Amino acid sequence: MKPYYQDNYVTLYHGDCLQIIEWLDADVLVTDPPYGTNNMRGNAGGGYGRRQNAAQTSGRKDGRTIANDLTTDTRDNMLALWGNKPALVFGSPRLPDPPGEWVDRLVWDKKRLGMNGGAWRYQHESIYVSDGFVRIDDSSSSIITAFPQQADHIHAKPLALMESLIVKAPIGVIADPFAGSGSTLIAARNLSRLAVGIELEEKYCELIATRLSQQTFDFGGY
Repeated sequence: MKPYYQDNYVTLYHGDCLQIIEWLDADVLVTDPPYGTNNMRGNAGGGYGRRQNAAQTSGRKDGRTIANDLTTDTRDNMLALWGNKPALVFGSPRLPDPPGEWVDRLVWDKKRLGMNGGAWRYQHESIYVSDGFVRIDDSSSSIITAFPQQADHIHAKPLALMESLIVKAPIGVIADPFAGSGSTLIAARNLSRLAVGIELEEKYCELIATRLSQQTFDFGGY
């Protein structure tokens, strides 16, 4: 399949990661899949799912929703395809663990309160890590603080956060089958790691390609 974008480090494909197989040849999975929280009970205003349904009904392109987030099916099918190779996967602290063998469960402290309902408002997300990642120094902590910057994608991850995770990944090509705003791919390139990404929505493929082509190494942004 012809890539949507390609440079010396990053290859990006536009399409469905359950149908495009090129990412399965990579060595390490680092991804932020749909959590299945769109219509989760307690989400303010019915959650992103209600906003997405309204956007689709009105014909608007709502940048504050993502595809396949009504259930965990897409995420779980992706993980089944990946198998038991090293993996790092973001998830919701309000839902069960993703399927897999996780040796570490990290916390991303976003330094701001979310809009979740219930007795507590969450300001963190969970990060599930399989065996194979390595400690590079004794300053590493299971709680990683980074303020989100989500101007172009509701679930964009900060580059500093992604670099702090990828630097501990085992050797090999990084795969992100839910590339979103491209933070995983840019962080991998900043660390001189090869990476392959898949993104379902073309507007985000265009965003990623723009970010990657703007400069050789992008150390800022979101």
